[in-house]
Amino acid sequence: MQKVIGLAGHIDHGKTALVKALTGIDTDRLEEEKRRGVTIDIGIAFYTDEVTFIDVPGHEKFIKNMVTGVSTVDAALLVIAADDGVMPQTREHLDILKILGVEKLVVALNKTDLVDEEWVEMVSADVQTFLSQRDFGETPIVPVSSTRGLGIDDLKQTLDDLIQTLEAKDQQGIFRLPIDRVFSVKGFGTVVTGTVLSHELHKAQTVELFPQEIVYPVRGLQSHHQDVDKIKPGDRGAINLGGASVDELGRGAFLGSPGMFQSGSAWLGRLSVLEHWKRPVKEAERVHIHVGTGKREARIHLLEGNSCQPGQDMWAQFFFDQPVSAGFHEKVVIRFLSPEETLGGADLLWMVEKRIKKGDSRLGHLHKLATSDVKTVIDAVFKFFQQPLSRKQIARRMSVAESKIHSILQDDTHYVAYLDNYLDIEAYHSAQEMIISALTAYHEQEPLGKGLQRDQVGIENEAIRDFVLNRSLAEDTIKNQGNLWQLAGHQSDLDEADQEIRAKIRDIFQTANYSSPSMDQVKQEVGTKGETIIQWMIQHRDLIRIDKDYYLLDNQLDNFISVLKQWFLEHDELTVGELRDIIPTTRKYLLPLLQHAERKGYLLRVGDVRRWAGEELS
Repeated sequence: MQKVIGLAGHIDHGKTALVKALTGIDTDRLEEEKRRGVTIDIGIAFYTDEVTFIDVPGHEKFIKNMVTGVSTVDAALLVIAADDGVMPQTREHLDILKILGVEKLVVALNKTDLVDEEWVEMVSADVQTFLSQRDFGETPIVPVSSTRGLGIDDLKQTLDDLIQTLEAKDQQGIFRLPIDRVFSVKGFGTVVTGTVLSHELHKAQTVELFPQEIVYPVRGLQSHHQDVDKIKPGDRGAINLGGASVDELGRGAFLGSPGMFQSGSAWLGRLSVLEHWKRPVKEAERVHIHVGTGKREARIHLLEGNSCQPGQDMWAQFFFDQPVSAGFHEKVVIRFLSPEETLGGADLLWMVEKRIKKGDSRLGHLHKLATSDVKTVIDAVFKFFQQPLSRKQIARRMSVAESKIHSILQDDTHYVAYLDNYLDIEAYHSAQEMIISALTAYHEQEPLGKGLQRDQVGIENEAIRDFVLNRSLAEDTIKNQGNLWQLAGHQSDLDEADQEIRAKIRDIFQTANYSSPSMDQVKQEVGTKGETIIQWMIQHRDLIRIDKDYYLLDNQLDNFISVLKQWFLEHDELTVGELRDIIPTTRKYLLPLLQHAERKGYLLRVGDVRRWAGEELS
């Protein structure tokens, strides 16, 4: 495994000279850097075939480039000049290392040739106190002089001991490389460089640029200035992208496995304010956030109060001024807007575009995410998002390959699957019980009813509702007719006794001969069960509503239309009086009948007469 050591420290404390003493490589590659003697951008040097140094700027104006350099390191070499001691950027650089989760450190106390031995001992004690105050109390301090070669062998041995303790971190199974340089090579095209954070990339594979979400073919790969077939975690990789332009790429973007990282402008995360920061972070405060190798402006929405005090942690939502991409548990550096100073950091979890309310009950499930147990994390994902998720959606939210979660999701004692979507079994059973309860109550009230529509089954969460309905349908728990849902065992056909009531109702309407009684009158004649049978007849179009409380039998309406057709075969117009001679009833019933025929497109009213407007008569 390749290992990456980042250098940090105040300007002019000798980081670049120390790298040259350790490797023989001058990492100041820019003409301006050589002219001014100041590191402006990150520099790369190879300590061994398996260890890379990343040299970063020490000047406060170039903190953005410093964060770019250390955002991918496994450990750090903090350089402090013996004649200066701890300086402002020493403090800020160590804060940034801590925020980014860099736990292993070596201090090189440089320029010891400029001071006497007693001074070295005094400065070493000051440095030790400073490190202890920031939870790096066990860090070794090695006195050196990069210009005279003093202590370099001791430093190499200390670094070698540290390097032996570094372990492989990649357990994600998906590729990621934050971009720190972009350039064009004549005859080859666009090339990007960076440090591989996870998994590996092979020549001829495709890779996606985030947050732009553009997929490119990989034409070629280099590592340590050699052509290679693949690059792996810790490698300094150079990737030749097919069809890419320099304008499309840049810092703040990264290359990753296609479709496997989240992008958006609003992110949920855990805000941490440094203990020695001078003021609380307030609701809606605007800040600069360094995400990977990029820097963005954002507004902080606090979720557990209106301010976050120095030394305090709090769930927060970060609204960026433009979309960013990140992985699960992405560590970012947060700096005050003006003057730009590091105030703390955050651990980003997920892109959540919808504004989260303060005290949202789902926040209580997030503490379970502080674990390496994959199943516990999956459960917390379901509890927070409260919706069915595909395997790929879950994998994206966890920044892992789908193969890492597949076998866990197959456990049907914890998860319910439908097609390629999953829901935790507790949420599924809870929703299914509510649906069954709603349908049971409906069938008791309307035993002959056709069923409830989707939005009537008692589940407000549409995603869960539709998942449970479809899964329950597949397992024959419920049944449906179009968008109407019933319990699977429910029988809505009429039995023999019901058929007798239906026949009686039909007789009532048939006898009335277009002068139909009101529904209340019908119900009084047929008894208490008449209402249910009437509803069944309406649903099955035995009875057809003509107007308000005016219904006709299906055959009566068919006969009425036939009468109209026959009339207009011989006449051009029809009056109400003429219709009364054909249909023996009063205007009270004839006018609604005519209006019904007009609504259905059979008739057209012209003044006081009607004309045929339906299909051609023959």
